[in-house]
Amino acid sequence: MKKPLYLVEKGNKVTVHRDGPSLLITSRNKAPMRIPVRKIDKVVIIGNIRIDANSIILCAENKIPVLFITPDNTEKALILPYNHKLPKHYKEQRLILQSQETMIRYKKWIYTRRSIMQLKILKELFKGFSFPHEIGEGNYQFLIRNFSQRHQMNHSHFCHSERSEESQSNWIMVKDIIENFLRAIILGRIIQAGLDPHLGIIHKRVNFGLLLDLFLIFEPEADFQTIKFFKSSKSSIHNGELTEVGVKQIIDRFESRRESFTQSVETVIDELFEIIKDLRK
Repeated sequence: MKKPLYLVEKGNKVTVHRDGPSLLITSRNKAPMRIPVRKIDKVVIIGNIRIDANSIILCAENKIPVLFITPDNTEKALILPYNHKLPKHYKEQRLILQSQETMIRYKKWIYTRRSIMQLKILKELFKGFSFPHEIGEGNYQFLIRNFSQRHQMNHSHFCHSERSEESQSNWIMVKDIIENFLRAIILGRIIQAGLDPHLGIIHKRVNFGLLLDLFLIFEPEADFQTIKFFKSSKSSIHNGELTEVGVKQIIDRFESRRESFTQSVETVIDELFEIIKDLRK
């Protein structure tokens, strides 16, 4: 089974070179490691990792996305394999745009699915608490905001106003990193399914429109993992940057839920194909 490759630079001088059909990874005080690209699902690079152009080309040739993130998450980039041909299901996918009625149906499906995911996450956070079948967007955001603020403050050591500003900045940084991890999985499954990642309905005429549409469904998962991060040890952020411990916590938690999350993405994409199938009748 393919797995993500995480490369984190924290003073260990990591370098990546192509070695035939593999990536050769070297770092200070560690033996070189050779990983065949056939075993890699995606590459996530955090920090100043030195990677040669041939390694990036090798990933592109094997349809492996490469995500770059700075330690403070101020900059990020995603490299994707290039394909000049239209995706396999591009024409069928465009059927959703054929009328206002079909677009309304699509949007209702997205927001219904989002509501189901919100309820699932709240039940995980508030174990034993009974929620109505429809929680509502406003109520969900209120609960998440209040739940998160309690745990964010535990990571700050300043006065109240400074803590509030620092906590909000840290929350955005951590959640954004987790969101990019999640988006990379969704994007990979979209491309694998032969769909156009740019053909969105809610995010119309926007790069990665379909990805952003589907991410609306799964954003609550990012809320959950971010809250869990701030409930863990206090040594995970220092001077506005993730520590090595903090990065490991994010990756370990993400990996522990990756398989079930991927299955949820597959289910949603299957449902999208069912919608498209109905439109072809």
